[in-house]
Amino acid sequence: MRPLRLVTSLVAMVAAASAAGAQGPTPAVSWYPARPTQGSLIRLAVTWPEISGLDGTLAGERLHFERDSTGAFHAVGAVPVDADSSVTGNLWTDGGPDSARIAVPIAARRSRSESLRLGREYTEPPDSALAARIAAERREIGQAFARAHDGPRLWSLWFSPPRRAPITSDFGTRRVLNGATRSRHLGLDYDGNVGEPVRATNRGVVLLVGDFFYNGKCVYISHGAGLMTAYLHMSAVQVSVGDTVVRGQAIGAVGATGRVTGPHLHWSVHYGGITVDPMSLLSLRPLPSFDAEAPDDPRIW
Repeated sequence: MRPLRLVTSLVAMVAAASAAGAQGPTPAVSWYPARPTQGSLIRLAVTWPEISGLDGTLAGERLHFERDSTGAFHAVGAVPVDADSSVTGNLWTDGGPDSARIAVPIAARRSRSESLRLGREYTEPPDSALAARIAAERREIGQAFARAHDGPRLWSLWFSPPRRAPITSDFGTRRVLNGATRSRHLGLDYDGNVGEPVRATNRGVVLLVGDFFYNGKCVYISHGAGLMTAYLHMSAVQVSVGDTVVRGQAIGAVGATGRVTGPHLHWSVHYGGITVDPMSLLSLRPLPSFDAEAPDDPRIW
């Protein structure tokens, strides 16, 4: 297992101050990658003498810190896909007045374009009944995202892909639908035939099961501490809301439901309300408070 490389932030990027104006111990803040790409997950580590607990936010989303045996605090955070040159965050001590502000420099994401042909019902403005359905489905999804921070971290192993299959469309690809640029692809598409298994990428709880206009038959799994994965366009769903699933468990089957051009699985990853590249989740090493298996452990398949 390769060692995790954490790069210490510049002193100028961390400003510590107390509510009373007195200067307390200065935190040492680091993150990996040193310059994360737009739309990706990052690991943060904080060493802050003389504190018992730590809370914080990054890009407006809560950070869930855990303390390791050395006293350092670790958390996962997310960089929005539309972030500019940096994202900012705030840290504050548990039960104390000290706080700190951080700024993480961001690298631009390179993306390509792809052209798709879809039925007019998926590209033209919907009628009032369909518009109401779409709005209601988006509210359901938004409510699921809002609950992503409710529980503690449920995973202790590396995340694994939902399928062992070729990726046919990358995260961030600009979609040209029927000749007009309309959207950015915020997930990974995996090739597949109808009925082939789709597997949970890690331990979690099923928060939402739907059969939606755009997403088709879909499952949203909360992995705790802000992380959520979604599995779209399936032909069948094999889990229910409230079920606890484990890494590698079959949760459904590849399909062609919703807005699609053919059978495939769309897999997306979310940290709170921020959608990120699933590849950054697959390379995310488990936090140091757990012992982890290698990401290619064959026992899960």
